[in-house]
Amino acid sequence: MPMPVIPLKYQLWFYYGALACVAMATSMHDSTFNNFLAETFHLGADARGHLEFPRELPGFLVVVMTGLLCMLPMTRVGLVAVFLSTAGLIGLALNGFSYPFMIVSMVAMSAGVHLLQPVGASIVIGLSGEHNRGARLGQAAAVSTMATALGTGLVWLFMDRAAPQYQTTFLCAAGVFLCGGLFYATMHIPHLHQPRQRLVFRKAYRLYYLLEFLSGARKQIFLTFGPWVLIKVYGLPAPSIAGLLMVSCLIGIVFKPLMGMVMDYTGERVVMIAEGLVLVVVCLGYGYAQWLIADPGWARRLACCCFILDEMLFALGNARALYLSRLTPSPQELNSSLAMGVSINHVASMLIPTVAGAIWVSLGYERLFLGAAAFALVLAGVASLVPRSGRRFTAK
Repeated sequence: MPMPVIPLKYQLWFYYGALACVAMATSMHDSTFNNFLAETFHLGADARGHLEFPRELPGFLVVVMTGLLCMLPMTRVGLVAVFLSTAGLIGLALNGFSYPFMIVSMVAMSAGVHLLQPVGASIVIGLSGEHNRGARLGQAAAVSTMATALGTGLVWLFMDRAAPQYQTTFLCAAGVFLCGGLFYATMHIPHLHQPRQRLVFRKAYRLYYLLEFLSGARKQIFLTFGPWVLIKVYGLPAPSIAGLLMVSCLIGIVFKPLMGMVMDYTGERVVMIAEGLVLVVVCLGYGYAQWLIADPGWARRLACCCFILDEMLFALGNARALYLSRLTPSPQELNSSLAMGVSINHVASMLIPTVAGAIWVSLGYERLFLGAAAFALVLAGVASLVPRSGRRFTAK
């Protein structure tokens, strides 16, 4: 007997289930991985920067991976991605104390997570109307945030500060990833099942590509060296990092849907400009907290607040996906175009950490975040070139 077809209106809820599992598992990994590296391999800032090249390489290659899987429905691409990340987490748990094996497992985990990036936005936008895309993206971000809060909360509550159980955490995260795979396996969205183009690179999207490149540069400085400052400069253990992520998630449950509605109301241009300007302040506060405040305790609190605010601002990256959705003629082209954007974003993600690590070692982390503030200012300037959302485009 054929399996019953689940009505399309429920497919979004299945995706939210998959998204929640992926976000929860990823947060358990992300909130502990930097401490795992620091305690296991005793890396310096320059070595930590070099490690970002292999970790971000799958992001650069995501357009190739998406092209190779172009005959699969987007939901099945999500299933493949989940299995890749699960394999990576199991590898970290079983043999992550071997540096070469750790790198292989790290790359597998990264490949799955990056492959999911264009899939998620494509599914949400494909199940949305033209005038509520921002709200839907905001809802998805809220679901992800709640699951992230749960994952980081579990790490904060149960991980022993004196003897962190990294292996157990990675195995638990792998199990949660597999639960997300079950949701992806259940989904069936006919109008998103048409074959996609292997590669989309259009002149009409050049402003989107530039925004992705600049975003990748500033993003990687924070993702790599933001936690590294808290760990190396302020001495925060893994549960404390998880606690900060949990606080940002709890705030984001309200903040992210609100920003989605703001995107629909004001347009993505205003949101992207505001993101860049706020980031300038965040970068300066994060890098110069000890210069601004003499008391070490209050300087640490300021750095933690900047860390939380920056984590929340990552949700505004949906504005770039929303902008691109106004240019593309179909969900299939949107998925391939988002994959190209992810790859361009990761050109910067691979190159910046090595340079940033060298800046940290030679000039100090303060100069590193001064450079990040400059990137954020340029990002705001480029975002001002985005046409107002009242205008519509047709891809050529």
